[in-house]
Amino acid sequence: MKKKINFHEPYLTGTELNYIKDVFKIKKFYGNGKYTLKCEKAIAKKISNKQVLLTDSCTSALEMSALLIKKTKNDEVILPSYTFTSTAAAFIRAGFRVRFADVDKSSAMIDPQKIEDKINKNTRAVVVVHYAGFAAQIKKIQKICNKYKLRLVEDAAQGFNCFLDNKSLGTFGEFGCFSFHETKNIHSGLSGALVLKKPADYKKAIYIRDRGTNRIDMLQKLKKNYSWVEIGGSFYPTELQAAFLYAQLKYVDENTGKRKKLFNRYINSLNDLLISNRIFYKANVINFNSNFHAMCIFLKSKKIREELRKHLIKKNIQTTSHYFPLHASKIGKDLGYKKSDFPNTNIVSDTILRLPLHNNIRDYEVDNVCQEIKNFFNNH
Repeated sequence: MKKKINFHEPYLTGTELNYIKDVFKIKKFYGNGKYTLKCEKAIAKKISNKQVLLTDSCTSALEMSALLIKKTKNDEVILPSYTFTSTAAAFIRAGFRVRFADVDKSSAMIDPQKIEDKINKNTRAVVVVHYAGFAAQIKKIQKICNKYKLRLVEDAAQGFNCFLDNKSLGTFGEFGCFSFHETKNIHSGLSGALVLKKPADYKKAIYIRDRGTNRIDMLQKLKKNYSWVEIGGSFYPTELQAAFLYAQLKYVDENTGKRKKLFNRYINSLNDLLISNRIFYKANVINFNSNFHAMCIFLKSKKIREELRKHLIKKNIQTTSHYFPLHASKIGKDLGYKKSDFPNTNIVSDTILRLPLHNNIRDYEVDNVCQEIKNFFNNH
């Protein structure tokens, strides 16, 4: 039997332990120290935005955004149903009512045309989810938010090192949330970052991240003591996580370059199936530089998707589908939604197949995956 081709393997630079050992020398482990600051500076430089806070997860970045935005008990937020649970849960935990919107089935991202229908007097924000290393129609959505004076949050969990018109994803809205989870291109096992546009939000976010206290003012000798000033939480990572991430941030462009070659190898090899419309994938956006987070193909039906997935399993090739629509989940039903509410979201969820793409995969393994997909269609 051929060696198993894993869907994902965590990226390692080989330098992570060097920085972790330095943390042991410094003997400051809990967080918000040397390597937290180094990571924030590195991220800020990469995305050309100085107001960056390292967090212990993208979930925490979303929760901080929700706390910053929340004003009244009737506040509502609009977001796609096709996303990870954290996108919705962060706002529900903060007391928002979630209003789901359907996606554009050609991109798996929120459809701007579906947003305006959901806006009412209680709408406070729109959350855009950038998917698979591509960009949602963020400029159109930005205009909608400006028109209705809504706050714009970018869930760019999969979008670090992606640029639209030379502008980083996560910097179009007032809040940008990145993930450095083990499943992402670069990672620290688990951490994230929050990017903020307004200085007032940034200052408040610093307090929220540090358990709702103004401890930073005491450390900077602006106050003699610190106290409880915001509703917050413990939202920053340990220095061990930050040191690990710093090692990876130094290799982010090398990482992206390798993934780009693998992604393009897939596209070139599967070109005949794309032309014949037997599979579909999201094409590159004009003036967009991807981080090539995922290689996703869409099949004609759930039945074909499952048959192909099972065929590849038999060939020792691991693939996955992705999000189960939030509106069709137990919690979604508790919120009053029906499975039939968002047809495009259901189609995307039923027909997507994600192929192996990580920095450890070899060219011949990509070729093997593509050949087995072709074999499936030749015999289908």
